[in-house]
Amino acid sequence: MLITYILLATCLTILLGFPIAGALGLIAATIMVTTGSPDLLLIFIQRTYAATTSFPLLAIPFFILAGNLMNVGGTTERIFEVAKLMVGRVRGGLAHVNVLGSMIFAGMSGSAVADAAGLGVIEIRAMIKEGYQAKFAATISAVSATIGPIIPPSIPFVIYGSLANVSVGALFLAGIIPGVLVGLGLMIAIGLQAKKLNLPISEAVGSWQAARTTLFKAVPALALPPLILVAIFSGVVTPTEAAVLATAYAYVLGQFVYRELTWQGLVETVWESGRQTAQVLFIIAMSAPFGWVLIQQQVPNQILQALMKLSSDPVMILLIINVVLLFLGMFLETIAIMIITYPILAPVIASIGVDPVHFGVIMVVNMMIGLVTPPVGLCLFVVSGIAKVPIADIVSELAPYLAAMIAVLALVTYVPGFSMWLPNYFGFGLIK
Repeated sequence: MLITYILLATCLTILLGFPIAGALGLIAATIMVTTGSPDLLLIFIQRTYAATTSFPLLAIPFFILAGNLMNVGGTTERIFEVAKLMVGRVRGGLAHVNVLGSMIFAGMSGSAVADAAGLGVIEIRAMIKEGYQAKFAATISAVSATIGPIIPPSIPFVIYGSLANVSVGALFLAGIIPGVLVGLGLMIAIGLQAKKLNLPISEAVGSWQAARTTLFKAVPALALPPLILVAIFSGVVTPTEAAVLATAYAYVLGQFVYRELTWQGLVETVWESGRQTAQVLFIIAMSAPFGWVLIQQQVPNQILQALMKLSSDPVMILLIINVVLLFLGMFLETIAIMIITYPILAPVIASIGVDPVHFGVIMVVNMMIGLVTPPVGLCLFVVSGIAKVPIADIVSELAPYLAAMIAVLALVTYVPGFSMWLPNYFGFGLIK
């Protein structure tokens, strides 16, 4: 019965407009006092403190800052121009550019919101100028931004690694192929829609000299993803240290290479990054005592028993988990879902033999779909503000792209090799 009260209280407080972190903390403290004694509030404090002092979590503020520095320092513009050079000369070319640009930017920031807010401004403006409808441009910018946290580096993978106590490096490797698959799936969907919607054909790029100049200017920006990955997997730096490296590199690009980062812009970027970091870490802090309450009240065991009664088939259990995560993604923030559900789902995936690294990819892909599903799809709100179109208009265009993302989710879920081949190749373990 208590599990029902916990779930109802969580949903009710969120629907009433409580901040996610506040709702989790309030419910945890209330249950500690009512089912135990006020002395349990000492555990509340201990868990809250311990949740935010993990070394891997130091990567979060630096990856956030790195993404924001790229947006104000001229890096995103160079990425867009290179993507346009590569795939811009077909019907619907700028839509393909949009996706490819996000795939490149994904290797630098690790944040879907940074992609939507930074690269999205450039993409939407260029697409509208070339004759695309604003709602279509906004839709493609929203769905393509979700690639950011799948291809490494990735803030959600850092958080999941801390929750599941698995290698962040292994998670980064596991996300590469699924992230590419999401990008290809979206480009296939765009290709199928291009003739039906009579999408514009981009003008041919200028002379070879102009193309070479564009590519030359982008080389410093394009060097960042391989620099991060090589540094991590050669053992030179940890993923956390790589976040610091990415931040320093982004600053040097904006300040000394592209010379577009002003001191005022730097101060505003640092302030905004600090605000975003505080939001993320506050949710993590409050989720720790909430997770302790769930485990102490044996909620995960009850969920496991309920699922096993429905089916003992791993295929069906994974399908149920995906449906539940997709549903939650319509209403809750990515990090909140991950932190709330992982303690519950961990024994479930262990019982059916799913590798925790593989499940991390399943979870993150699910969460990214949630970023573009109404009513609380954060990327939808971001691009709606940029394109100045109602969210309802964007939602009306989503169907083929959501279908492509869900198809990739199914592939990633039921074919572990897409996630686990690279981690296995680099010695992070065998597929279970």
